[in-house]
Amino acid sequence: MKTQPWERQKGESEQAFTAFAVYRDMTEKRSLREVGRQLGKSRALIERWSSQWHWQERVLAYDNDLQKQQYAKAVKNSRKMAERHIDIALQMQVKALQAIKLLEPDKIEPRALIALIREATNLERTNRADMERILSTGAVTEQNGSIAEVIAAAWEARNNGDN
Repeated sequence: MKTQPWERQKGESEQAFTAFAVYRDMTEKRSLREVGRQLGKSRALIERWSSQWHWQERVLAYDNDLQKQQYAKAVKNSRKMAERHIDIALQMQVKALQAIKLLEPDKIEPRALIALIREATNLERTNRADMERILSTGAVTEQNGSIAEVIAAAWEARNNGDN
C-alpha cells in the first residue's frame, strides 16, 4: 500500500512526523512557531524538519484530500435528498389520484386537486432534473486528475527519484 503524503514517510523520525502531524492538524492556522511552542522544540529544528520533509506540499495534498472527501459526501447526500423528494412527489401523485377516484364528480374541487397534481409533478420533474445533473457530473471517485491525485502522483514520483 502506498504511503500518502500526509502519512509518516520512509526515513522520517517519529519526532519529525509528530511535529508534522501537529502542523497538519492545525488546518488554516498553521504555524511553525506554534508547532515548536506546543512540542517544546526550537523554531530552527521545526523549520529544518519542515523543509527536509516538504511539509507545505504534504499539507496541501492533505487539505485537497479532505476537500475531495467532503465533496464526495455532499454529492452522496444530494443524491439521497433528490431520491427522497422524488419518492415524496410520487406519493403525492398517488394520493391525489386516489382522491379523484373516491370523489363523486359533482363533489370534486378541481382547483385543489389540480394544484396538488401540479405541485407533485413539478416536484418530481425538478428533482429528476437535479438527479440527472448530479449524475452527469460524475462521482468524485471517478474523476481523473483531481488536485489531490496530481499532488499524490508528484509526491510519489519525487519519492521514487523520478524528478
